[in-house]
Amino acid sequence: MPFTVPDAVGGALGVFCVDTTDPVMGLTYDDGPHPDHTPRILDVLAAHDARATFFVLARQARSHPDLMRRIAREGHEVALHGDDHRSILTMSTHDAVAMIRACAREVEGLSGAPVTLYRPPYGAHTPRQALAIRRLGLEVVLWSGDGLDWLDDEEDAIAERALTSTFRGGILLMHDDRGDPETIAADEVAPAFDRGRVTELILTGLAARGLTATSVSALLANRVPVRSLAKDRAMQTRTGARP
Repeated sequence: MPFTVPDAVGGALGVFCVDTTDPVMGLTYDDGPHPDHTPRILDVLAAHDARATFFVLARQARSHPDLMRRIAREGHEVALHGDDHRSILTMSTHDAVAMIRACAREVEGLSGAPVTLYRPPYGAHTPRQALAIRRLGLEVVLWSGDGLDWLDDEEDAIAERALTSTFRGGILLMHDDRGDPETIAADEVAPAFDRGRVTELILTGLAARGLTATSVSALLANRVPVRSLAKDRAMQTRTGARP
């Protein structure tokens, strides 16, 4: 059963899901915005009257400010994933916090929306980094479900993985781009599937299960967050799943 930990401890942990029986879950997209994938995803979300949180990379936001404004204008949440996709484990706490502070301000300026959530690349962070990030006024958000959509696959298979890992109060990790293409192995196929189609299948599947997709902040409102230190899970997932 989920339990509440003291704030001094909880600040070093990321939000994994929320404790609720309400038929709602958080839908999130990392690594964008992307000029092709993000508009398609936004179109599908609009058609289903669904909301999501977009954990953007600042380098992508700089290149596509129009998409940043569209995400916010259409009622979705703008959150931060970093400048690029480099793990903050490669940085000192001071350097990580300085980067996150600067990028959050930049993304706010580009989108016209406040940034209150941060997801570390690969879900990897130290407790000290998490505490420092929280002192910036940012909540560290992880995930409880993963479509493994950083790998190329059939749309149906990706959506089924996502739906299988979804539950009431869960947070689903998806992507509107692959933020670290330099890590694609020589024998690996770069993702080439229709991300909009995957979103369509996920939202249809959620509706069939009686679940509604919403943003992380809406999910957190008046609900108890379940916190976790996700580094080990994330890095294990990285060997067979990349957040």
